[in-house]
Amino acid sequence: MLYEQFAKPEGWLGKITGWFMVKENEKRNEWTLSFLDIQNKDRVLEVGFGPADALKKIADKEGTVLYGIDPSESMVETALRRLKNEKRPDQVCLMHGQAQVLEDFQQPLDKIYSINNISFWDTPVKTLSHLRSLLRPGGRIALTLSPHGRGTSDETTEVMGGQLRALLEEAGFNNIEVFIKPTFPNDTVCALGMNK
Repeated sequence: MLYEQFAKPEGWLGKITGWFMVKENEKRNEWTLSFLDIQNKDRVLEVGFGPADALKKIADKEGTVLYGIDPSESMVETALRRLKNEKRPDQVCLMHGQAQVLEDFQQPLDKIYSINNISFWDTPVKTLSHLRSLLRPGGRIALTLSPHGRGTSDETTEVMGGQLRALLEEAGFNNIEVFIKPTFPNDTVCALGMNK
């Protein structure tokens, strides 16, 4: 049941899960966003935005257009509430659903990121290939994971780094880099890729 709440938070327990994710992911969000070097007027998508903590961190960049997609209705409601005073309505677009069904945007995206979410995707290579089609040439993607649960360790993080690299390669990204950050209880990994 707990796994399901992290994958797709629902109801009052989902809102508590969202609060926990904000506290747990604060440093991971900052670390992930630092790799993307988000600039004014960038068009940015977060996949699995949860309570929108990472989106809030970039909402003050002038002219940015922020998109997000999340499978949880509870998280969409929470995120809309948290972002309502941050930007003009035409600068934030949050959607309920899965990333692999996103339609083309009016203009290509500059940056895409996902934090502790890709492990819930049913078809990660297909989804990443689709996300790459939404990025401009030279656009960047960042995928961050921090292993949890019984039996996970820093070695698990290293294995995940290799898996993320392989997924990005198979989806057609290049200039792939993998970074590891010491965190508790296990290290966190971020894999970066660029659209050709």
